[in-house]
Amino acid sequence: MVPDLLDALCRPAAYRRFAGENPARTATYVAFLSLVFVASIGVAVKLRLAPLFTETFSWLETQMPEIQFAGGVVTSTPPGPLRLEHPRAKEIALMVDTTRKEPVTPAQLEEAKVLAYVTSNALYLNRGRGRVESIDFSKSGAERPVKLDAAAYKEMERAFNWIFYPALLLFFFLAFALSMAVSGLVYALVGLIAASASHATLSFGQLFRLSVHAQTAGCLLYALDAILPFAIPRLPVVSAILTLTFLVLAVRAHARAAEETPAPAA
Repeated sequence: MVPDLLDALCRPAAYRRFAGENPARTATYVAFLSLVFVASIGVAVKLRLAPLFTETFSWLETQMPEIQFAGGVVTSTPPGPLRLEHPRAKEIALMVDTTRKEPVTPAQLEEAKVLAYVTSNALYLNRGRGRVESIDFSKSGAERPVKLDAAAYKEMERAFNWIFYPALLLFFFLAFALSMAVSGLVYALVGLIAASASHATLSFGQLFRLSVHAQTAGCLLYALDAILPFAIPRLPVVSAILTLTFLVLAVRAHARAAEETPAPAA
């Protein structure tokens, strides 16, 4: 696929070959570009999100009190009140006070500047604008005691790493591949106009295959944008312009090849 990528970027004449390739190869090329994008997402996650997640679980393991839930009642060591604030994201904070039984009001959540408040019988979540969502532990059907301590958070981190990252990369792979396919259909419609203006004989299927390869430069820019510490200005517009430029060049290359092909002898 790498030779196809280089041809798509540097050799407009190669688009004559792309127009005639079988659908399976086009689908493989879409998967290849999607993998390139997913690789860049993986690098970005490793550089930006992974340290934050690691720090968060470390914070939970070292700062959160040991919490036990049994029979609809929560106990903790120490019992509280204890306010916990994320070391990096200061807006992420919670209060643990398992000596408290009375309900927590929106005003009290705002005054404590916390997103969640754990009492002996409920969990209160600050939804903003004076709205509070409560989860009544006494109505839980759990029969066995549940304990949250450093070992439990360590196990959560392992499960998170095994599930979250593969699921995230799979999502971006499928979303990017689908986006390329849908965009290819749209660009193929534009290609019909370019083909008509250039007097190129191209079917819609051929134009779709050309459109997929014409998106190469734009896809690489999106991959680069994911890694860079700053956003590429007007990336969607730049990507669209690049794709249309390569598509028009591809259609013209096909038209020139048709003109140069000698007519069959009578």
